[in-house]
Amino acid sequence: MGVSHRKPVTMKDVAAHAGVSAATVSRALSGGRSMNPAVRDRVQAAARDLGYQINLLGRALRQQRLNIVGLMVPDLDNPFFAALAEQLARTLRSHGFELLVSSAAGSVEVEAQGVQSFLGQQIHSLVIIPCDEVESAATLRLAQQRVTVVQFDRRVATVDVPFVGGDNAAGMELIAAHVRATGVSESEVAFFGADPHSSSGRERWEGFHRAFPNSPQFSGAFDIDWGYQAVTELLSRGTKTGTIVAAADVIALGAISGLHAAGMNVPGDFRVVGFDGVGIASFALPKLTTVRQPVEKMSDAIRLLIGAEPGSATPAETLLQPEFVLGESSPE
Repeated sequence: MGVSHRKPVTMKDVAAHAGVSAATVSRALSGGRSMNPAVRDRVQAAARDLGYQINLLGRALRQQRLNIVGLMVPDLDNPFFAALAEQLARTLRSHGFELLVSSAAGSVEVEAQGVQSFLGQQIHSLVIIPCDEVESAATLRLAQQRVTVVQFDRRVATVDVPFVGGDNAAGMELIAAHVRATGVSESEVAFFGADPHSSSGRERWEGFHRAFPNSPQFSGAFDIDWGYQAVTELLSRGTKTGTIVAAADVIALGAISGLHAAGMNVPGDFRVVGFDGVGIASFALPKLTTVRQPVEKMSDAIRLLIGAEPGSATPAETLLQPEFVLGESSPE
């Protein structure tokens, strides 16, 4: 008995099943153009019903690029970047794109190599969280000559590349208002900052400094170890109580751990406030008071930018407002 071979499902089959044209099927499955969401959903459902598989290689040969977006992050040790990548992947996948992620491991040189590798793979577009707001400029300029580029969360202001991110200044204003409402004096507030070479690190430090110019400020890295170490530095000054404002949730978690190790109570002896509100914040004990970045809106704004028609007008900056989240580490 011979083996029967099922005829491959074609785009025309999907079009007939969905009651639309083949061109509409192409647009719905490519994710590269805006269209009626109900029509897109109907076409995607028809493709699933029939078992239609998109020929990515054939599309790449025709378009000279794949519907793959490259994401370059400064590092993957910071769980906030992993949370950003997860949300962005989910958003893009629902519109026909796949996400490839590469880590710069904190190095501008590795960042440049990673972007070169992405460009060699015929990616559709590049989303980058720059390592350095000065030194990453050359890599951004190179990439924008080849593909659509969007800066995410951090930026290099000297390069004409669209930026999507949370408003760090507004976030620090929310924290300042909360700290003042708790009734502590400026001398009882300390800032655990990080990475002044990144726009986010600098903007959060500037926001704190505007609100509390005479408060002690410590500079380190976006990681848990630095938060733990910064507590040691603060306590060595003889400080016994106060409020710690951290430039990121990872630093806040390290600070809480350091305070517990030193026999201090949170929030009894020290209040702790973080920044980011995504991913690792949910593991804080006590529950972390923080500023939550609108990662869902940020990801959707990126999707709109990379899906825009070539030559269409795009905003130079999309700055989205964060949300203050009250937790137990710094109650009202």
